[in-house]
Amino acid sequence: MKYKTNIQCLLKYSVLFFICIYTMSVRADSGFNPHYESKTGENDGVQCLSCHKTQPLEQANFNGKHIIPVMNSFNKSEVEMCSDCHSSSSHIVGITPGYTVPADLPLDVNDQITCLTCHYVHGSLESDKPMASTSFMDHIFNRERLNKSYILRRNNAEGDMCLACHSK
Repeated sequence: MKYKTNIQCLLKYSVLFFICIYTMSVRADSGFNPHYESKTGENDGVQCLSCHKTQPLEQANFNGKHIIPVMNSFNKSEVEMCSDCHSSSSHIVGITPGYTVPADLPLDVNDQITCLTCHYVHGSLESDKPMASTSFMDHIFNRERLNKSYILRRNNAEGDMCLACHSK
């Protein structure tokens, strides 16, 4: 009987040990942004002119989340640009809100919601704190999610970005 208890205890501690090792070793890629380059540093076909009509001026820091995009400087609509690589099934786009949207959540030239209203494509994918809601299970099995920025213009861990518009 004591032998069985010792084995059960050993198994429990082994599982706990491996969970601890796993969670300490998992982290987000350091600053990688697919809108700049591939993980190897090589250009993967996405260049400034893939989205912009003209070559943007070189800026020292593209990470400013509050830079308001010049919406008429793109090759396609913002939604078309994003949906070339991403699913467009998350948030409704192409609608005109019936209220004033905060200035740091810009609308397009037709005053409609686009992907760029909430996301800043030149931002870093890594964050020092959760930017979207997380669960207890994320803390154990999906620690990468805790450090993803989702290139959001505002922190949304508690739903604050959504409530900037949806509480109206």
